Amino acid sequence: MLLRWLLPVGFICALVLSGCSGAREVASEDAAPEPVPEPVEIATPPLPEVDTVAVALSADPLGSTLVAAPFGVEAEQGIPEGRTLQQRLDSLLVLLNGAGPLDRPVADTSAADSTAFLDAQRTLVAAAQAQDRQDSTQAQALLTEAQRRFEEILLHDPEHFDARYQLQRIYGIQARRYAGERNWSDVLTVLRGLIALNADQHRLWAEVAVVLQNLEWHDASALAWMRAAAVVRDDSGMAAASQVPPLDSLSLFTYYQRAYRDFALVRDGAGVRAALSQAVTFAADSTQHAYAVSELAWARWDGRNFGHRLAFDSLQTLAANDPEAALAGLAELMDRVGQHSALLEVAYNHAILSWQEGWHDQALDTLQALWGRTDAAKAMPYEEFAADLLDTYASALFQRGLQHRQAGASARAFTYLLMVTALGSRYTGQAYIEALRLTRNNPRQARKLAPQIEAVYDSLTVDDRRTYLSLLGSFYRRIGDAETAKTYLDRYQALVGVQ
Repeated sequence: MLLRWLLPVGFICALVLSGCSGAREVASEDAAPEPVPEPVEIATPPLPEVDTVAVALSADPLGSTLVAAPFGVEAEQGIPEGRTLQQRLDSLLVLLNGAGPLDRPVADTSAADSTAFLDAQRTLVAAAQAQDRQDSTQAQALLTEAQRRFEEILLHDPEHFDARYQLQRIYGIQARRYAGERNWSDVLTVLRGLIALNADQHRLWAEVAVVLQNLEWHDASALAWMRAAAVVRDDSGMAAASQVPPLDSLSLFTYYQRAYRDFALVRDGAGVRAALSQAVTFAADSTQHAYAVSELAWARWDGRNFGHRLAFDSLQTLAANDPEAALAGLAELMDRVGQHSALLEVAYNHAILSWQEGWHDQALDTLQALWGRTDAAKAMPYEEFAADLLDTYASALFQRGLQHRQAGASARAFTYLLMVTALGSRYTGQAYIEALRLTRNNPRQARKLAPQIEAVYDSLTVDDRRTYLSLLGSFYRRIGDAETAKTYLDRYQALVGVQ
């Protein structure tokens, strides 16, 4: 493959022949001063060549939305936070990927003199010439050698401007080549070299985070996303008071969101909560804010016990394939969760799964206990939880009543149906009708039910009203009370006529 990424040969040769500001010749004090040559103009791009490493972002292009909102205190707080993050990330990167290219010791103390710089430049020129000859193997070898030489110069003289500039360009070229080969470990190495030269480039930290994701080093990737956000906040916090730029809220939200996802993959609850708290703060619009608030509530489901949240989610997934194992896991989790709302949700899911697996009485015991603990003054798992619990509990009681009726246990069925009517759910009318059917041979119970049903008559469905009036009319006619029977049957006919 041709290496199309090197500088033009003529341009590099001009640099070598013209000299550079990095060459430091020591002249004799008695010698006449030589005219100072015009410096070679080098246009320094914002971030040479590294924009070719794709940064997969979940929002619009970074920087498209700028807001002037919270930059003061938040940015100042982010400065020490950013330093701590960088120290943690540096330690982790050394553990995972070794020392960075500008962190190694060099024994040769003469590496920073003018001769060393000119040798490095000549090597770079030779690489460009090899490229022109379409000798990609030789070009790459020379480029790697030029990189090593410029690195040695900077290890002895970190402020050598020309060496810094040329090494930035080489690192960018190498990063693009390694990314094309999907050689993420080498991409990371050269990006770390770029960071050593441009630590205040938040997009560069984002590129590092993406590479770490490709390496599946999600703990380090999460820290890199957080560091990228800290750099954005540093930019505002370090500026003069009269020149504070607005924080790039879209970049901040994106970085914190990506950090949250990586922290979640490594089960780092503290990291998840920290990233999402910042995402809430720097959301650029209502949609982002709602998302961050929702995810933060998810992460704080059982306070600081983030592992309990992940276990609960896993058990819900497991229930589809191994309900018995899921039931056992939910029972164990009920003994471990600490938050009232989390306990309610675990127990509720345990009851539903128990019912589905045929453990009807066990499910009803749990639902009854939950119903007794549903207090408006206490936190619920979610806004509709009380309504969902009522509907599930009433439905289970109703179904259990019908099961007992089919089994011939009329008295037990009647009891369950009356329990349904006491809840005031959407099953109230049906429960009254089924209970009324069971009183066919019990006039005393039928008479007691009639006023109760009349009290909720307006809330019954038309079908339930029609059934109620028909049953009562037939009942009173059967016991010889023709006048009362006629009253109910007239109402029935009027209702049918309306329909």
